[in-house]
Amino acid sequence: MPGVPFNDDWGVLPNSDGRIVDADNKPLPQLYCAGWIKRGPTGIIGTNRADSVATVAALLEDVKNMDADEHKNGAEGVYQILDNKGIRHISFAEWKKIDQKELERGLPNAKPREKFTYIKEMLALLD
Repeated sequence: MPGVPFNDDWGVLPNSDGRIVDADNKPLPQLYCAGWIKRGPTGIIGTNRADSVATVAALLEDVKNMDADEHKNGAEGVYQILDNKGIRHISFAEWKKIDQKELERGLPNAKPREKFTYIKEMLALLD
């Protein structure tokens, strides 16, 4: 994304406690990250949770300094970029459908859920 730094070698957004930082390690206003984009493809669900807790703590600490009058496109801006590039994305409503289906798939084997292992199969549920 234009204006957002990215470490190609590590595949992460450079950050400090989830605050995205510039080349001088100064936080960029109102830009945050969590999970693999924050630390790389490592860890488990609990690691992602700890990452998100740290990022939310940083965000809540910063709220008092945010410019409430500055307009940000948020998720809709990201969706528009993805759409313009022809990249399929999942909305929250679609995620809920996937989540429900995974729960149903687990029932026959007395499992909490049966995750989709193929993206095509998961998207077929939605398309």
